[in-house]
Amino acid sequence: MAEIKQKLANSATATITLASLASGAGRGSTAIDNSSVLAIEADITVKIKTASSGVSPTGCLDIYLIRSEDGSNYDDSFGGSDAAFTPVNATKIGSMWATANATTYIGVFNTAIAGNLPRKFCIGIFSVGVPLDSVAGNHAVTYTLKTLQS
Repeated sequence: MAEIKQKLANSATATITLASLASGAGRGSTAIDNSSVLAIEADITVKIKTASSGVSPTGCLDIYLIRSEDGSNYDDSFGGSDAAFTPVNATKIGSMWATANATTYIGVFNTAIAGNLPRKFCIGIFSVGVPLDSVAGNHAVTYTLKTLQS
């Protein structure tokens, strides 16, 4: 009998502008096309650096999966491109505590909590008490699509 294993695609970088993201603001990535890979889930890695001042001792970043079954209509009327994002109905896949000024934080989140991935999706990040550093290279969002193989 064949053994079923997960198959990991190469990690890729999502296009999302996090430099100087203010507390109380959100940003969504450009759409990630899953229509040919048909991955069931993905690991999302978020790396950020907080600003040199103004970080709340209870600050966090909420990470969202912004879904689109048709590639045109996304959760929360998001446009599918690197732009401002305000979560309403998108699925929160985790939170990342960031409580100190000028500090780098890394979190890994799995989309399985939101069910199977649709044809296209975006990653949304919403800051609660965490202004981000102004240097673009201090931030990254990467993803690894996962399928099954026998």
